[in-house]
Amino acid sequence: MVAGGEEDLLVVLSRLSVENVALIERVSLEFEPGLNVITGETGTGKTLLATALQLLLGARARAETVRAGAQRATIEGEFGLPGDLAEGILRETLGDLAEEIEPEDGIVLRRTITPDGRSRCYVCGVSVPVRALAALGGRLVSYHGQREQARLSDPSEQLAILDDFLDEGARRAREEHAALWTEVERKRRQLEDLKGSEEARLRELDFLRYQISEIEESGYSAREVEELRREQRRLRNVAELAGSVSAAAAALSSEEGGASEALASAARELESASRHDEELSGLAGRLSGLSAELDDVLYELRSYANDLEADPARLEEVEARLEELRSLERKYGEDVPGYLEEARERLSRLENFEAETAGLEREIEEGAARLDELAGRLSEGRREAARILSQRVQENLEGLNLGQSVFRAVLEPAEAGPSGRERVEFVVQPNPGEPELAVRRYASGGELSRIMLAIRLAQRREDPALSYVFDEVDAGIGGETATAVGRRLEELGRRCQVLTITHLPQIASVAGSHVVVSKGELDGRTVTRAVRVEGEERRREIARMLSGRVDGASLAHAARLLEEE
Repeated sequence: MVAGGEEDLLVVLSRLSVENVALIERVSLEFEPGLNVITGETGTGKTLLATALQLLLGARARAETVRAGAQRATIEGEFGLPGDLAEGILRETLGDLAEEIEPEDGIVLRRTITPDGRSRCYVCGVSVPVRALAALGGRLVSYHGQREQARLSDPSEQLAILDDFLDEGARRAREEHAALWTEVERKRRQLEDLKGSEEARLRELDFLRYQISEIEESGYSAREVEELRREQRRLRNVAELAGSVSAAAAALSSEEGGASEALASAARELESASRHDEELSGLAGRLSGLSAELDDVLYELRSYANDLEADPARLEEVEARLEELRSLERKYGEDVPGYLEEARERLSRLENFEAETAGLEREIEEGAARLDELAGRLSEGRREAARILSQRVQENLEGLNLGQSVFRAVLEPAEAGPSGRERVEFVVQPNPGEPELAVRRYASGGELSRIMLAIRLAQRREDPALSYVFDEVDAGIGGETATAVGRRLEELGRRCQVLTITHLPQIASVAGSHVVVSKGELDGRTVTRAVRVEGEERRREIARMLSGRVDGASLAHAARLLEEE
């Protein structure tokens, strides 16, 4: 942090590095708190820096952005923030992704773009989707360019600006209204589905009753299916099972000198020997136990063999029952009981149609009444917000040499929706006695730029973690108006970091940090350079901006401008 008036200002965008973006081979710039300006002759590439910054903030990447012959373009921005503030912003914008990111001295954004237009985005070294980069970039930097004027004409953007001035009660009403509107609309659709044609409802009732009856009468159970499948396998393979069981029994049978007899003989031998050494008695006992277990196995094998017989009739019966149950599975899915439960619930809803529709109608009516109440509170809050916004913008217009213009935020009725039941129209009366014009239909680019600046200055929602960037906000102005715009940008710079690309010496002279963009040749190729200037270099740049050339008169004029500030 560095001191800035009565409060400490954060250096938000502290460094911007750009490599292989169009004519820029490599540029690294450091920015300060307060007002930072970027100047340079037309065509030198000032807009390339703006383009690079927009890409870093999530703008769409294009293949032509990459410098010819380069493998990739890289843009990196360092945002100097305290750790707790950085962590809060990451959680706010990235959600669960923030858990993987560990900001140390701030937040570092990085984006690479390949010649085929593909890009990769990183936050503090962690790969993130471009939408996540855009969400975070929008929280760190408020970018205002020529396209911002088009956005300012968007009714939804105007309403969002107005709602910045709502008091806490009206804000809560707006949030509850939006959530409740969604819920009521969901119930309306549900009611419409229930109220479909009576004929279709009756058809569905009959069909559901048939399905439920079919499943219930079948006595379907997954356990029965599994048991039948086991029985089917046994009945289909009687001959093979009989052969295997007989062979196993013969191998064990004592009549054939098999394992049973061998085990019994071994047990007897050890039992006899244990009279001379008691240590063998334990082994003899274990062999006796094995012999008894083997006899049990042999008995069960013979019993199984006696019960095993071919039964074509039973096999036919089993397969018929299996086919019946499988047919249900093909119709209703493998989870037949689950389908049955869903069908019963649907049938219950349809049979209780009148009660359910009455309940939904009551809930919708109650929701509509609450929506009307919330919309009324929101409308009241917006009327007060419109008064405050109009007053603040008007004050700013006077400081931008537009004192004769009158600005108003006008509320107009609109079809009820999630955002309420009114829309807002920003209107301007350019001169006394002339008709009011909607800002969206305003023709003067220079005045529209100043109106936009006045509105943004009025918002007063600058967060200590927010940097403002103004790209060519001074288009179409000069003289005293340029001086007035410079003063207002300088004023904004006392509250937060401001970066502006300008062609006006009146604005450049009031900046705390000054970057000059130039174009030259290196190894036979055109390159754009950007360097921070101070002292004599800065005086010469302002002299150039004043008269298009650097001579004694322009240098003297530049010195006076700098001294005045």
